[in-house]
Amino acid sequence: MKTDGAPGWTALQNANFSERLRGKDPSLWSAEKAAQKSIRNSLGWVTVPEAMAAGLGTIRSFVSEVRSAGIHDAVVLGMGGSSLACEVFRSAFPAVPGMPRLHVLDTNSPGAAARLERELDLARTLFIVSSKSGSTIEPNCLLAHFEKRVERLPGPSGARFCAITDPGTSLEKYARERNFRKVFLNPADIGGRYSALSYFGLVPAALMGVEIERLLDHARRAMRQPEEGLRLGAALGDAARAGRDKLSLSTSPKLAAFGLWVEQLVAESTGKQGRGILPVLETPPENDPGDRLFVRVALEADADPEGKKRLSALLGSAPAPTRFLLSDPHELGAQFFLWEAATAAAGYLLEVNPFDQPDVQSAKDRTNALLGNLERGKLPADKPSFQTAGMAAFADSELCGKLESAPDATLDLGKVLQAHWGRLKAGDYGAVLAFLDPDAENLGLLEQLRAALAQAGPAAVTLGIGPRYLHSTGQLHKGGNARGAFLLINETSPGRLEVPGKSFDFGTLQQAQARGDYEALRSAGRRVLRLDLDRTKDGLRALINAAGGKG
Repeated sequence: MKTDGAPGWTALQNANFSERLRGKDPSLWSAEKAAQKSIRNSLGWVTVPEAMAAGLGTIRSFVSEVRSAGIHDAVVLGMGGSSLACEVFRSAFPAVPGMPRLHVLDTNSPGAAARLERELDLARTLFIVSSKSGSTIEPNCLLAHFEKRVERLPGPSGARFCAITDPGTSLEKYARERNFRKVFLNPADIGGRYSALSYFGLVPAALMGVEIERLLDHARRAMRQPEEGLRLGAALGDAARAGRDKLSLSTSPKLAAFGLWVEQLVAESTGKQGRGILPVLETPPENDPGDRLFVRVALEADADPEGKKRLSALLGSAPAPTRFLLSDPHELGAQFFLWEAATAAAGYLLEVNPFDQPDVQSAKDRTNALLGNLERGKLPADKPSFQTAGMAAFADSELCGKLESAPDATLDLGKVLQAHWGRLKAGDYGAVLAFLDPDAENLGLLEQLRAALAQAGPAAVTLGIGPRYLHSTGQLHKGGNARGAFLLINETSPGRLEVPGKSFDFGTLQQAQARGDYEALRSAGRRVLRLDLDRTKDGLRALINAAGGKG
């Protein structure tokens, strides 16, 4: 990666960024004392590869204990930074005979939870409850559900759970009261999205048989020679300041989940104060739209002829694509650290604090308000702006004005999409945000919809699955620039699955989060259209057809 003489690289050198980062200097990102205190307590990731390497005995002992107990499956119950690195390990590394299969459940979908449960022998399953704060609603609800499911099995139910959390959280207290098999207390000075190389990532990785010593060896080398990560950060910062604020990230198939991890890290860290970098996870287009920085991360043995072909077509673009080719999946240890350092550097160049998430709370507050006003277990009634193709539609005032619709008027779905997406200009972006069962068919249909919308207009289009994206790109959607337009899809009949001890079930929680984020986007002045689908797959096919896809 050639950055010598580039403004960002020069700025990092002039600021002595590398040395100050190693010294965990919070003044790199803020001159305010209060902010510096918070930042100082977020920089543990800078030295975590060495800190974790010195204390692997605890993890090894736990893995040995779990294997001796005859555990066949390990299920991570977490969200965002507590789960995405686990999904990277699950998909990038092969299964190891004799080690538990690793699963990641980061959704409220009743269908997804029930589907996973059918795959498991609960008597031989360990549930890993992962939450930095200990109060994250999704894993806590999943914990309550699975505790209820195993309580009738022989033996102490607490032995079927372990917790990973910060010291002093409500989850730590609960886990000790319930005699969980193990409680891992993560260093408190590591933020969730920077926690891949801490207990949050390493414990699940070790359980599935990843050689975490080798992983940390690669991470330590990247930590001691951070230049490559800082050069990437300089490129990200320079590109964003020059209008290339879309990170077009392509990966080989087994590293698709790594793209999701980068998406959260970069979007949530930089997307604030009206600026930011939007990761776009895609096969590279055949030409350069002018608003993107192209990066490729691939495993040598992971065949991907289409990705290679399209990347080759971009070699003449400016700037040329940056490529990271991994000969061994354990090199992901270096990639985790490299991207964390790059994101910290990009935050410095964009003059934002890459360690907070000030706009995430708005959607949570609205969700909690809806859940606090249930009527006989149901959400308060919500009057749509209009109806289209049998779907209730909720839209911002500008779109309603474009459609010249009175309340309850029925409009053609194609015209509605055209009016909404037609507001996008070159340099803008669109996002499909879906609260539904993330089964294989639905995900395939959503990708068809995303591709059709991207092909129909001049802007990049991303896809986010709720509630996962709320802990990822949700910060950038509301805190970044106002150039996004959003199509929020809400499944209105997700099915019922009890959340023990709560006045709501999983389906109600899912719908409350969809409505809460819609309201938060509206409040932030964003262009947003929400469609409520009664028959999910039929509705998705109708949307694909209306967008010009095959459906």
